Amino acid sequence: MEFFEYKNVVIETPHSMEAEAYRKLELNIAMTGLNRRMQVIQCTSATPQDGKTTTSINLAAVYAEKGKKVILVDFDLRRPKIHRAFHQINDKGLYDYVIDNVDYHELIIHDESKVDLILTGKKLSFPHIVLESQRVKELVESLRKEYDYIIVDTPPVLSVTDALVVSKMVDGVVFVAAYNKTRKDDSKEALKLLRINNAFVIGGVLANIDMRKRRGYGYNGYNYYYGDSEKEKD
Repeated sequence: MEFFEYKNVVIETPHSMEAEAYRKLELNIAMTGLNRRMQVIQCTSATPQDGKTTTSINLAAVYAEKGKKVILVDFDLRRPKIHRAFHQINDKGLYDYVIDNVDYHELIIHDESKVDLILTGKKLSFPHIVLESQRVKELVESLRKEYDYIIVDTPPVLSVTDALVVSKMVDGVVFVAAYNKTRKDDSKEALKLLRINNAFVIGGVLANIDMRKRRGYGYNGYNYYYGDSEKEKD
């Protein structure tokens, strides 16, 4: 069982290099949005533990920090993690909305971080079918009317089809790869699948680069860098 701790550095250490890197990510997305609306943003990766959930929670925190109304939706129905990152109980969420027709407003958690949350709730059978349902599409469209930004966390592209299903509902995809961990071939294959499905890949985040340590400053944190993955096809 995975017990990885997801750090919200934008909130916990707002003056750190890590937090500033996420602010730069938000700026890059904003620049992309000059010609294309970037309201619903998906975070995914090629393989597990590449940093996509950490990117999701910190990007959402940056928008909240800027005074934007933002909600983070956990669409990783197989291995949900958002509740752990915000220390919430995952006892209600998408399951209640899809299966029991509960009004989604009753499922929104107003976290003290000023990031609203919709969790997964109970485990759903056949997640990819649920994500393809009209009910889920209606949820995303309803949230568009109420929030400035909707960040969705999805499973890795190469693990299951869920991320590809969700990519059809969003305005753009942030693709995350872990430095010295994610295999180049896996990243290329995942990006290829996203593009075959007509997903708009905003760019890539290279996670877990300890630049200060590499420069001899003895720093043990992580940095996150943004790049245009549409240009970096090799």
